[in-house]
Amino acid sequence: MDVCIPMDPEPLAGLLAAEFTCHCCYEVLVEPTTLPCGHSFCRHCLASWWASGLRTDCPECRAVWQGFPRVNILLRDAVEKLFPADVSRRKQAVLSDPWLRQVLLMFRNSHTHTAGPVNPPQINIREFFSGVLTALSCVAMVLLVYRAFSADSSHETLLSKPLSTWSADDVMLWVEHLGVWTNQYKETFHREQINGRALSALSDEDLSTAPFMIQHQAHRRIILEELHNLTQLRVTLTLWGYKELYLGKTVFLLVGLRSCPRLTLLYLFLFDYQLTFLPFIHTACPATQDPPAHTPLQDWPGWRQWAEFLLMYFLLPHQLLAAFAWHWMSAHYWTAGVVIVHAALLSVLDVSFHWTLWTRGEMRTLPKRLWLHVLSVMLSSSLLVLLWPLVPLFFINIEIYTQLYIIPFITAALVKNTLQRTDAQQRP
Repeated sequence: MDVCIPMDPEPLAGLLAAEFTCHCCYEVLVEPTTLPCGHSFCRHCLASWWASGLRTDCPECRAVWQGFPRVNILLRDAVEKLFPADVSRRKQAVLSDPWLRQVLLMFRNSHTHTAGPVNPPQINIREFFSGVLTALSCVAMVLLVYRAFSADSSHETLLSKPLSTWSADDVMLWVEHLGVWTNQYKETFHREQINGRALSALSDEDLSTAPFMIQHQAHRRIILEELHNLTQLRVTLTLWGYKELYLGKTVFLLVGLRSCPRLTLLYLFLFDYQLTFLPFIHTACPATQDPPAHTPLQDWPGWRQWAEFLLMYFLLPHQLLAAFAWHWMSAHYWTAGVVIVHAALLSVLDVSFHWTLWTRGEMRTLPKRLWLHVLSVMLSSSLLVLLWPLVPLFFINIEIYTQLYIIPFITAALVKNTLQRTDAQQRP
């Protein structure tokens, strides 16, 4: 016996917004398809998402799904009983759209499984691995050539960049990754050349008026909520993420901090304070107490941080690099360990150099020696700087990996020779 329970309109509206709305088109679910991550979408919306680039990740949380997603029958029956008029209207709209019918057909046919051969042929293991290595070598060469002439515009790399440095292309990429429903708006963002600074200043009134004309209130709310989350995000770059974003600066820092750490840090303080120097001092010389959650990351360092930084800056500047690398141990264990050991070796060379000058009474020649050393580093790097736009990414990566993993062995050899020479001079 069926029992009819009257439902108030306001709770029903709450159900529509919370449980029975597709997070792609933000309308009532039609043929709801639930992914393994738990999110449900209209089947034609999921098929359109898949067709945009053969994507098999969730449009909302980006969790990758496998197999063939099925229609959630229980959810479908509930939606059809609660919203029969809306479901019927949307089904007719989908059936009358030739492109959506084609996409649904392609989506269904792409997951049709065929049985494999009963008796697979025998595989020669040696030839198999030889073919795999050859294929990987070819793929690596193609990727290196591609990366040499193109920039990485992945969404993950984009979120690692400060919002104030986003270009118009970056903003359009971010808008596109909000969902398939933004296809009707992203061209407007690109045409108006909305960069990161302009994006952060947008309000609900700006989005609802020209030139955006986003009349759908749910769409404006989603954009503003995602923008709010973006502005509250504290960007924490890993070593490889920083390399992807600032390739030239990575080479400069690797060479400069190794050869002339004091001058390089002074340059960062004068000309790259916000983006590089402040994150460096906050990481290498952290505050004694964690700042509140609402405190911006780019705050002026406290006097204790400045005292610790200046003491290490004048006495052992390379140990600032070791302190900085120590905070990367969880993300880059071996690389951070190599940097810490290298910093210790460089500190030994630095102390030995100044001690030798002091014992010989040649401290007055220090400015001249430093100037000649800076000129030597600049001349040795001038060819790379002049030809930078023409240098393939493959050779730049070789230079970065050499600075990280090969130069420490050369520094260790220099330390050994220096200590042996000092020991020989002290013997009678």
